Amino acid sequence: MEEGRLRVGIVTDADLPKRRVRVHFEDVDIVSDWLKVISSPPFIPKKDVPQRTELKGGGSGDNAFEEHQHDVIIKPWFPDVNDTVLCIFDSGFSPTGYVLGRIE
Repeated sequence: MEEGRLRVGIVTDADLPKRRVRVHFEDVDIVSDWLKVISSPPFIPKKDVPQRTELKGGGSGDNAFEEHQHDVIIKPWFPDVNDTVLCIFDSGFSPTGYVLGRIE
């Protein structure tokens, strides 16, 4: 069995609903077929309950500074167009590949 191959490239197109992207590999000047983006669920302190910021008190008595919270939206990471990403392919430069994460 041939080992997979890691490649670094730049996202050129994204399909969020299907969690897939196309990636340009500059070293070989090729744009990939659609690659699946590995799901990377974020850390969620408590499951199945709304997430909110901690209560914060203002101290001045003004309505704008009274104790309050805000809802927090937590979403899994997904690359943007022009992000540099690390990809892995089943073998060599197989069309079957996955995006592992972003390189900063």
